[in-house]
Amino acid sequence: MSKSDQIALGRNQGLAFALKIAAEAQQAGKDPVEALRVEMRARRLMGLQILATQKELDKASETIKATTAKTMLSACMVVLWEQFGFGKVRLARLMEHFMTYVMALNEGSIGWFDITDLLKEKTGITIDLTDDDIRGKARTE
Repeated sequence: MSKSDQIALGRNQGLAFALKIAAEAQQAGKDPVEALRVEMRARRLMGLQILATQKELDKASETIKATTAKTMLSACMVVLWEQFGFGKVRLARLMEHFMTYVMALNEGSIGWFDITDLLKEKTGITIDLTDDDIRGKARTE
């Protein structure tokens, strides 16, 4: 495919994508032009270069958040069962309370730093969320 064919294909895909955004906005009773402006601004701010609308990204993000929370909960529960002898009752209590925090995070009533600050205040354990090291070094004071 020649460079001019690739450019034409990209333009056609962009127009089709813009039409999809405008049509969805119009069906929702919103101004299609404003919907395009909002989408363009969000993409510029986030550096997005994919053919997915903000609405589709939000939906995918919810799935990713739910899967991540359930994966972390499962890993935590296995460690508590395997290394610390937690049984069904204590694990069920952990799950209930863990998901309360996850739901509060998703609703925006608390933030990640609220949780790490509480942990530090109550136990002296510091977890640095700004450190990209996945091994997650916890420091005690």
